[in-house]
Amino acid sequence: MSDVLKSLPVRLDADARGLYDPGRHPQETAVVRQNGQSPTLETLDSLMTEMRNRSDSGYWEDRTESDRWLAPRVHYALRLFRSEAADRGVWQWIALRYPWYVDWRWVGQDGTVAEDRWWGPIHKQAFARLWWGAEIFRDGPDYRPVEQAFVFQDLPNSYLHRPIVRCRSLALAIVDRISGSKGAGSTHVNDLARVLNLATVGTPPEVETAYQADDYVAYDQWCSESPPAPTNWESLPQGPRASDTSQESLNGGSRIVARGWEYAGLED
Repeated sequence: MSDVLKSLPVRLDADARGLYDPGRHPQETAVVRQNGQSPTLETLDSLMTEMRNRSDSGYWEDRTESDRWLAPRVHYALRLFRSEAADRGVWQWIALRYPWYVDWRWVGQDGTVAEDRWWGPIHKQAFARLWWGAEIFRDGPDYRPVEQAFVFQDLPNSYLHRPIVRCRSLALAIVDRISGSKGAGSTHVNDLARVLNLATVGTPPEVETAYQADDYVAYDQWCSESPPAPTNWESLPQGPRASDTSQESLNGGSRIVARGWEYAGLED
């Protein structure tokens, strides 16, 4: 087992993996310390204890409904940069720390769990899909769009691995359109994903949303802090600030989605 997995969540060397240019975004490769130590997993352990209590008590009649509750709280409790969250080994380590959750959420009718729920891409792995879903679909510190996104299982399944939703304004516009459309289902979600993927090949969404980098200073501070475990996990926590969802950028994302909706021949 690598040193990274033994001492998660130490800060991974993103430059060594070629994920980011440290000259452009030095915060992405900086080692984050809290009082000289790497942040602990105490808050995540607290969250997963609450999760287990709820699952054992039958809180959710449908296991899929737990995603919208758990995703924003996992993101709050596990402070990672995107460069760190891109490492599959991190998520396998987390899954092995809480194997009961992977079994509970993803066991099939044959009594087994698919391999990609332990070690898979971000739209498949049990914990990666929750964390990335919250990171991509949050509106700055507001996790409410994340809850909306996980109402439709096809939405995280069809979008998380697509580069287009790295543009947060477009991701939010997708959630807003689908959640606001009566009778929206898997056909709407998947057809819109297919059309938007094709429509943005030659023209990236940032052309209309305007490129706005995330607030790296705020995110660095957020990751540097050890998240306090709340007295109870009922209230929705707050995420880090972001500067890439101005009204102008959101309007641009909405225009792109409106065109894609029309091109796909979808009806509200």
